[in-house]
Amino acid sequence: MAVASLALLAGLVFWYFNNQIDGARGPMKENQRFTVSAGEGIRPVAERLVTAGIIDNQYSFILYAFRSDLYKKFQVGEYSLSGELSIPEIVDRLVEGKVVPAGVKVTFPEGWTMEEMAERLTENGLAGAEFLVIVEKPFPKWRERFDFLKSLPEGASLEGYLFPDTYIFPPRATGELIVNELLKNFRTKASGLIMRDMAGRSLSFHEVLTLASIVEEEGRTESDRRNISDVFRKRLVIGQPLQSDATINYIHGTAKDQPTFDDLKSTSPYNTYARPGLPPGPIGNPSLMSINATLHPTSNPYYYFLINLDTRTTYFAEDFEGHQRNRVAHGL
Repeated sequence: MAVASLALLAGLVFWYFNNQIDGARGPMKENQRFTVSAGEGIRPVAERLVTAGIIDNQYSFILYAFRSDLYKKFQVGEYSLSGELSIPEIVDRLVEGKVVPAGVKVTFPEGWTMEEMAERLTENGLAGAEFLVIVEKPFPKWRERFDFLKSLPEGASLEGYLFPDTYIFPPRATGELIVNELLKNFRTKASGLIMRDMAGRSLSFHEVLTLASIVEEEGRTESDRRNISDVFRKRLVIGQPLQSDATINYIHGTAKDQPTFDDLKSTSPYNTYARPGLPPGPIGNPSLMSINATLHPTSNPYYYFLINLDTRTTYFAEDFEGHQRNRVAHGL
């Protein structure tokens, strides 16, 4: 009788843990990188899997990995895991060493346009052309996946929403995967900040990014960018054109310190010399510094500024007469 009871108990324990193992999937449904380091024990691996949202029960993982000493067979390396996988599937990957291929490291400098990003991807053997097609006409599904895109104007590209940073992509990454990674990074590092700090302000989410992208190109230091942000905000209020050289360069795909008069004749809606107000969208992908400067400008009495082309120092003026004096003083 005692033997039968023990057998029944053992069966119940076996049934319970099998169900726990299958039901211990984590809440993080998107694939993420997970590294197993040399000499790392089963417990810290299990704890990190829980922290990452890949599993939700470390003890079920430990119990399963102890079977047949599977945990002793874990192979060092970087894996792609998600909460969609069961514990047996995760352990199988770690035992067989199904690591992700070595990635391609790509850095996108702050302020770069989507065309410049696409070119850098192509230079690194990645899907630059496909990337550019997608960011010019983003998939409708991303409006549901990323809250910050729900108010993206119809027909607008993802310019401004492609967070400048250093990334590591799989060698055969598709354009869609690359765009998705940039948007995820934007969500993590920028969108919450904008949504929180734009409350009660006159600019929409898209307009914050648009102005931030101009501030990015016009200012060099954080102090300058905060002052320039205030200059532009005052001009927007009174209907005075922003007259940003950066927007002219964006139209023509140039990087001139001083656009020519012919450059200024453009009929593009991005011509902030000819049209008051903000252009239709960002002219690049701004840094957090420029986003912060746009959200938190330094109040000042200035309406004009210029940059000394030799020293890169910014000089501000309260009125046009003062601006002209600065131009003469600095040979502009």
